Amino acid sequence: MKKIGILSIGIAALLLFVSCGKEAVKEEEVVEQEPQVEKKQEKEKEEKETQQKEKKQVEEAMKALDEMDYMIKPHDWLSKIAKRQYGEIDMWEKIYSWNKEKIGDNPDLIYPFHELLLKNVPKDRAKPLEYDYYTYTVKDNESLWSIAETEYDNPYAWIVILRDNADKIGSDINNLDPGVNLKLRTKLLN
Repeated sequence: MKKIGILSIGIAALLLFVSCGKEAVKEEEVVEQEPQVEKKQEKEKEEKETQQKEKKQVEEAMKALDEMDYMIKPHDWLSKIAKRQYGEIDMWEKIYSWNKEKIGDNPDLIYPFHELLLKNVPKDRAKPLEYDYYTYTVKDNESLWSIAETEYDNPYAWIVILRDNADKIGSDINNLDPGVNLKLRTKLLN
């Protein structure tokens, strides 16, 4: 009996020791985790507030933006235009979506001297395309191509002459009448 009593007391003491140890561990875990959870929640709240402030700043900045026409320069592509006009290459997708009807299904295929609409351009960059013109008289055997090469140093700029003079040139762009006065831009690109 004495052995059973001592054994019972030993088991009871062991169980008491183990259960007290578990309680101590549980209390420590709870005490350690509560501040971490609170800190994490505070940090998430601060991040959310920062994001909201940044979003509001962007929205306010967008209100101060404008639209403009942009003439495609030789060797331009949409990401290059996006980087130059917006400072972000990824804006090429927006430029494409605004001009898909003009560009067509292939955003990699854009043509020099065609004009694109750019939206949300900072006001200091949003300048209307304005040109000064001079009068050019067509000579014998000249074409839009040859005039563009002579006057603009780029034969592909013939499209600009055509757009600026469609009413004078008519539908037969391959046969220019000598003596016709065309208006040519003093500066091809702004």
